[in-house]
Amino acid sequence: MTKVLKYLKDIGRLERFEITNSSNTFLLAGPSTYMYVLLMLYYNPDLIIPYRGEIVFSVWFVLVGIIPYFKNKFLDEAYGWITFVSLMIFQYYLTYTTALNNFSLDYLLVTYVFIFGAVLLLSNRLLVIIFSASQLVHLSYRVYYSDLDAVSESAILISMSTIFIFSFLVMNGLIRYRKKLEAINVELEARIEQRTEDLENRAKELLRKNKDLEEFAYVVSHDLKRPLRNIYTLTDWLTDDTEYQFNQETNQSLRLIKEQVTQMDLLVEGILNYSLQMDKERNVSTVNAQSLVNRIITVNASENVEILVKNKLPKITFNESQLLQVFQNLIQNAIKHNDKDLVEIHINYQQTAAGHQFTIQDNGPGIAEKYHKKIFELFQKLEVKSEVDSIGIGLALVKKIIERNGGTITVQSELGKGTAFIFTIPSQITS
Repeated sequence: MTKVLKYLKDIGRLERFEITNSSNTFLLAGPSTYMYVLLMLYYNPDLIIPYRGEIVFSVWFVLVGIIPYFKNKFLDEAYGWITFVSLMIFQYYLTYTTALNNFSLDYLLVTYVFIFGAVLLLSNRLLVIIFSASQLVHLSYRVYYSDLDAVSESAILISMSTIFIFSFLVMNGLIRYRKKLEAINVELEARIEQRTEDLENRAKELLRKNKDLEEFAYVVSHDLKRPLRNIYTLTDWLTDDTEYQFNQETNQSLRLIKEQVTQMDLLVEGILNYSLQMDKERNVSTVNAQSLVNRIITVNASENVEILVKNKLPKITFNESQLLQVFQNLIQNAIKHNDKDLVEIHINYQQTAAGHQFTIQDNGPGIAEKYHKKIFELFQKLEVKSEVDSIGIGLALVKKIIERNGGTITVQSELGKGTAFIFTIPSQITS
């Protein structure tokens, strides 16, 4: 019994798009049926319409059409059978009414159109066969017991049989196409599932590797920087201690060791900031950009450095530590790489459609256009002063922070005309 019920359910099951198509067809057929009957009665008042069928079936079609809008699982699963039964009943009524009206042309046309449309509306081959055979038998019965002459009877039966055969052939082709499409969909779903599984596995692998990288970075931070600091302390002690009187060449070597240790310490710190910054600092808050920049100006204040904020900077939603690194790197770069006796830095702000736009402009030596993209790459340096401590990570870190938060950064510069870094960050950033 369970197998029979399952088989019947499978016969009447429709895909979601088929339910939608059937629903729209019934909603259109309801008022169309009523209007067509009124039109026929207007031109032929003698037509017989038994049981007020134009009203009954118009209402019934509308009711069947709105069933899918209830989003009921049982009704959706049974919608194929509801469609089939509705079509069978109406076709029986239509054939009966056509016979009552002595197979008038008005009703014959409706019958032909309805049969063709009904066959196309049914999605199961067995239901199509049952519908076609039963209606052909019923029509043959009505024609046989009518007052039509033999020629008219033959014409009606032959034309109806032709419509059934043609409709069945069309439906058969549609069913074959549908099965092929279902097979393609199944294959596509399998591929998508496999691809999704591969992506999930890849994501897990990347998370694991990222965690390993973090652990490695911390090991580097603690285990590599400690001996570097010890070396620096020792060389500093040797150069400052008056007990040891080294010659000029030895003192120069010790100073070179200190400089290289400082450079190595900067390199390690920069790599750590670049690799771990975005993972350590995720929380955002309302940051007073004016106060933040004022702190940076105070730290970098000197007689030969002039930093001017042209208009008041806003309060923005961002991670404060990240915003500090952005402004600090850009301002310190403008100072370190400047070749003028008086370093002039102008900071400007404007609200744009893209968000908050900041401009940091200096009067430095400028950057050739061919290097505009290169300066944002790791370990890329364009030194003007040989004594500048630089490892080529600052701008790469700035670009990473801004772009990871949905912003953009560009550079405008010409040799000898200074440099302007323009960066935009969204007005709203979530953690």
